[in-house]
Formats: sequence, C-alpha cells, structure tokens
Amino acid sequence: MTIFQSLESHAADRVAVRVGALDISYGRLLADIGAAAGTFADQSIGEHSKVGIRAGTLFTGNSYANWVAHLATIRLGAAHVSLVEAATIGAAVKSGMIDMVIGPKAGFDDIPTSVRRVAFDCNPHRPLAHRDPPPDRSAAATRINLTSGTTGTPKFLTWDMAMIEARVAQVGDGLPIGPDTILYPLLHMRTTAGFRYPLAVWTAGGCVLLPDNPDPVTRDRVGLSESTLIATSPVQLGERVREYPDPWEGREGRTIILLGGRLPLAVRNAAFPNACTNLQISYGATETGSIALGPGDVIDRHVGAVGFLRNGVTVEIVDSALAPVPVGEPGIIRIKTNMMSQGYDGLAPDKDTGHFEAGYFYPGDIGRLFDDGLLAIEGRYNDTFNVGGWKVNAIDLEAKLAFMPGVDDLVACVMPLAEGDLLTIAVVTRDNVDLRPIAAHIQTKLPKGRTFHLVRLQSIPRNAMGKVPRAMIANRLTELYGASRKNLSNA
Repeated sequence: MTIFQSLESHAADRVAVRVGALDISYGRLLADIGAAAGTFADQSIGEHSKVGIRAGTLFTGNSYANWVAHLATIRLGAAHVSLVEAATIGAAVKSGMIDMVIGPKAGFDDIPTSVRRVAFDCNPHRPLAHRDPPPDRSAAATRINLTSGTTGTPKFLTWDMAMIEARVAQVGDGLPIGPDTILYPLLHMRTTAGFRYPLAVWTAGGCVLLPDNPDPVTRDRVGLSESTLIATSPVQLGERVREYPDPWEGREGRTIILLGGRLPLAVRNAAFPNACTNLQISYGATETGSIALGPGDVIDRHVGAVGFLRNGVTVEIVDSALAPVPVGEPGIIRIKTNMMSQGYDGLAPDKDTGHFEAGYFYPGDIGRLFDDGLLAIEGRYNDTFNVGGWKVNAIDLEAKLAFMPGVDDLVACVMPLAEGDLLTIAVVTRDNVDLRPIAAHIQTKLPKGRTFHLVRLQSIPRNAMGKVPRAMIANRLTELYGASRKNLSNA
C-alpha cells in the first residue's frame, strides 16, 4: 500500500493534524494536497521536475503549508528537497539538484534569480479552493536528502519511492505507532527522521501536532503535554528537560525516541520518568536506515550504548587495516543493511565524514559491538583529541559536564595555537553567570594538572540533528583567541 493509499484508507473525519487548537481531518488534508497538486501541475511540475520546497521556514519546518507542499509534490512524481537556510539553497543550486523553488513570496529573498520561483501558501485555517486532484504519480517521486553531518558541506543522497516507503515502514518497527498516536516532531523535516516520523504516523492513522505559535515556550508547552510520541535529538531533549524540570503532563503514556547521537546520563535521568515512561534510543544514518534501537537504560551498561542491532543489519567493528577487532573492543564501524543507499550524488568518498567502500558504509564513528548485539558509540574519528600526548574524547567530556548549573549549552574543542594545542570549553550562559565556579567544576573532571581555556559564547551552532561542527568552532575561536583572553581561563 502506497503512502497516499494509506492516507485515503482512513476515515475522512479522523483528525490527522492539530495546529494549535485547530483540528484538521484526513479528508481536509487530502483535499488540500490534491488542490495544491493541481496548482503545481498547472505550473508544469511533474515527474521530470527538481523542486526545492521552502513553504515552512519557521520552527522546525513542520508547518502545515510545508507538509501540504511536500506531499503535493510527491503526488506529482517530482524530485524534491527540503530547503531551509541560504547555505543549503546555494549548495542545491550549485549542484544542479533543483530547478525551481516552491514557497511563499516572503521566503524568496535569498533564492537566486536564476532559479524559477513558484509562489505557494496554505493557511491551515482556510482550506484551499477545491480542485479535482491529478492522478497519483507518487511511484515516480524521489527525495533528495541533505546529509551534511558536521562538515558544513551538504552531501546529497537520493531515495526513490520504494526507499521512502521502506524507511517510513521501519519507523513503526519497535515503536508504539498506531491510530491513537499523537506525534510532536521536534526534528527539522529536512532531516530524514523529521521527514519519516510524521509520514509513519499518518500512514498508521494517527495525528501530528504542527506549530502555529512563534513563541517556543508556548509552542512546547502545548506540544510536549499533548503528545504520546516525541521524536527528537538528545540535545533537544536536554534543552527541554532544563526548561521544564517538573513532571510533564501526560508522561505516563508517552514515548520519546532519541535520534542523532548518544544519550547523556544526566539527560536520561532528567527525562525518565519525568517526561515519559518509555525512552528509546535509535542509531542510524541517512545512508543506511536505522541500525540499532533500545531502551534508555542500556547506557547503564555502557555510556555510549545506542541500542541493539535491528533485523537486516550487519555491523562490523574493524581496525585501521579493516581487520575485525575482538568483541567489545573499540574500532571503526562499518555497516551493511537491506535498505542501504549505494553512494552520494556526484561526490567522491570522504573518509573523515562518512563514505561507501566495497559494499559497506563507513559512518565515521568509533564503536563497540557486544555479544548480544548491543552497539555502543565512542565518538567520531575527529572527536578524540591528542593534546600534547593527552587523549581527550570530546563526547565523553561533554557528557561529564552536562547540566552544570548556569550552563545552557557547551562544546569541547581544541584550539591549535602557536604555543601548542589548547583544550577549550565553550559554554552558553546568561551574561550575569559567574564563570569561576564553572571553571572549578570542569577542573574536577580533568586529570590533575591539565589545563584548559573557558570561553563564553552567545550560542553554539548545530546542524539539524543537533551535532556540532567542532572544526569550524575551533577555527573561529582560534581567530578570536586574542579577544577571548578577557574571559576566565586557568591556562
């Protein structure tokens, strides 16, 4: 059964979308998709079109207009990519991945004039004018995924409709998704998880909560309390358990699924059972699909545990010569799955940030695999620093420093200075927070006598999955090091 056949199989009056206090039925959703598809067809959008969609530039991209535009484009059999920031748009244009952009006129300011623009808006409070929908050509549709990781350079990977449907179906394998599910998606819909989870819930006949309030506190207060399922990253969950430390309404029937990184112990302890009674960790990649899934208590066995291997997945841990390492020992992760892509569009392998080789995908992670199929992630190749012979794993250090009083976010990196490498901890705090107690706490987590530099930032850049571009941050801090000496440092 195709995605559209699934949507059409649900009762027309069943609630598919909730936008604030407004309930939108499956009948209304399908009517708006059909009307939008008819409008796009009038603009000659079809199976040979390459469409960038930017109908939802706020929040997480999960606006009603954005989803209607995406589903209408898929119905027409076009290739599509979800666009957000100017850098993504520029990369898509330069790579020839799009020949037009769909969205409201207000979102066209940074679209190059060489790219065709198709104006579209869809207000959830006003149905689109009725049109008979064009034939369902979704079998020909493709999705162009941007998988930039932490490099800042987008890579493109195309899924055909069979791959889209297989990845959507995998969402429900191991999670309680059904007609009664109410999803609050926190991941941006340009990420593969942000795209798949709402589709999986709609396929099952459930409801997706889409934002309509520009204030994030108000938006979250409603979404977090009404949901039975939250799809998010560990970083996003950490932000919310700090913001809402008291027990969350509806937590007894809620599942939270974490994607995009290891689960810090402090975040797990704050979230369970305050925010939910079912906390799941998932590890996977755009290139391979979901690899492992498991409950949040697996990190009691290993701090980097991300769940147990799924069916149809082969994971091997090898050394630099690609020889297997002993069970439970760390090494390079390589993966095969039954729904794995075969390569990037027009890009050569990049062994530092993930690549395909000899039938395997190498995600760029260091991990351990145990006898019972438990997979643990130690970090990425470039997450372990050698600071004058002192080995520091950034992921482990950040986990030890999580939830420091007064600290909203942090990142560990190394500044390559003329006088030698310097471990640097960048923290996000309010301006009136005293950095001296923070520095003292950090010192307790380091071997005696080790030095570091502490600097305050207004924010820490992250990609759509919450991952940090460490090299970019380290280079920027190195450039600003002279000015940063006024910040507290024990170096």
